[in-house]
Amino acid sequence: MTAKLSVKPQDKYKFRRSIGRGGMKMVLQVRDNDTMRDVAMALMPDIEHRSRAEILRFIQEARVTASLEHPNIVPVHDLGIDSSGSPFFTMKYLHGQSLASVLRKIQKEDAETIANYGLVRLLHIYTRICHAIEFAHSQGICHLDLKPENINLGDFGEVLVLDWGLARSLKSPASGGLLAPNEAGDEVAGRVKGTPGYMAPEQIRTLNSAPIDVRADVYALGAILYAMLALTNPLARLSVDEILRRTVTGELPPPTEVAPEGRYVAAALEAICMKAMALRPADRYATVRELREDIFAFQSGYVPKAENASPLKHAGLFIGRNYLILLVLLT
Repeated sequence: MTAKLSVKPQDKYKFRRSIGRGGMKMVLQVRDNDTMRDVAMALMPDIEHRSRAEILRFIQEARVTASLEHPNIVPVHDLGIDSSGSPFFTMKYLHGQSLASVLRKIQKEDAETIANYGLVRLLHIYTRICHAIEFAHSQGICHLDLKPENINLGDFGEVLVLDWGLARSLKSPASGGLLAPNEAGDEVAGRVKGTPGYMAPEQIRTLNSAPIDVRADVYALGAILYAMLALTNPLARLSVDEILRRTVTGELPPPTEVAPEGRYVAAALEAICMKAMALRPADRYATVRELREDIFAFQSGYVPKAENASPLKHAGLFIGRNYLILLVLLT
């Protein structure tokens, strides 16, 4: 299973500290003695107790991420086997904080975070996330686990999408060189894979459901926008079973009903959010580009396609965009 990976010299990496552990991997901070820089190393402990599907899924995550060379996707530097026979891969060592951490601080009314992360900046971050996922889709890859915890915000404006462990290739192995979904073990009948509150309904249903495609990521992007507007996901503080039930029935309150008192939620952004999170994939944005273009319309003072705005609102926004020209013409 790992025979095609090269064994790395034992002295290539020097252990610095443990960063964390989750799922089937642990992450370390190590020193690359060749490049003289710190990198993050993901490795699979207890290799002797791992199934073939788990090992393939671990390798797939590294190869999928490495294949997506984009400024807003975390880069993979190396992939191989360590001296104990465990597969590992190294990535950019990240500084900064997660989008989830930023939203929690805003919710707790941290003055510095509120000052640094107003709506304008949050939407700028959001469009960067959209660019990354739009690129991944162009390469035939769905992320399938998008959430604020998987978005890293660097100290100097970097926005990186992380954790491609559930990513699915929409290409055949022959066409893209990536593992097929079933080969990697990412679909098991009766098992839910994803994050409740952010995963699309079709990721929860296992039989007779809509096919999982790029619109599952569109749904998750809608949930991330929801979290930016309301500072929480739409079904927070409910049991997992209740979150899953409400997801598959489409019982989602609009952000205005969940946002903290006094937090303004623009009707246009709420409309974009709810369209992206529509129960039926056919009712969502067909592509991330369509979603991103509606965000750009809002930022530019136009009515997004998702909003069923009145002629009066269209007229008001037109006046707002052309105020100086109209002022000159009427004087």
